[in-house]
Amino acid sequence: MPKSNYAQLSTDYSDDINDYRSAFRKRVFTLLKWGYERLDAAVYKSSEEEDITGDLVKKIKEVLQDRNYPRWVGKYTVHEEPRVNSPIRKGKHRKRLDIEFERVCHGSRPCYPFEAKRLSAKTHTISKYSGSSGIGEFLAGNYAADKDEGGMLGYIQSDTPEIWAEKAENKFKTNAAKIQMRPGGNWIRVNIIDELDCTYRSVHNRISIGKPIILYHLFLDFCTN
Repeated sequence: MPKSNYAQLSTDYSDDINDYRSAFRKRVFTLLKWGYERLDAAVYKSSEEEDITGDLVKKIKEVLQDRNYPRWVGKYTVHEEPRVNSPIRKGKHRKRLDIEFERVCHGSRPCYPFEAKRLSAKTHTISKYSGSSGIGEFLAGNYAADKDEGGMLGYIQSDTPEIWAEKAENKFKTNAAKIQMRPGGNWIRVNIIDELDCTYRSVHNRISIGKPIILYHLFLDFCTN
């Protein structure tokens, strides 16, 4: 095969992979949106992270079983706090993701992992969000070690999502080396689906496993609704 033709095939294959990932990501974030819309968000202004996550997953499961939604929802399932298999941690010592979406299909089943963190001015700061128990779990390879991307959920319990997004942007700039920001992968606003305004992206090196990761951040407002 001529080299130019091979290069074209490689490009087409890469484009197909990117298109598939984009479609998968959009549906996962759409399910998050629909589940969130079923919550009385203001009730959770001071709730614990686990309580919010539990009810959010419950509402997403309701969506998955509701015939009023598109047929494609039947190809997905969602798990709360699934254990992460690791050669280091066994049994009950395994770490737990907060939320994981799974596409149900024959053969390999793609999954999309999320870590969630509360964001409130007094106690749950952006430092915790960007720290070892937040995005640090991805950077250390504890979560999504075999994946190219993952998600972070910020449960907003004070101020506004826009204020927290600005705090995150500033934090990511000042701590770029610590959180292994990849050149050209700075915190930016992105549009995954039109109905979710406060969605962002950052790209990080994962020195411990030698593989970068793209993180998509979604801020859900539990304060002003």
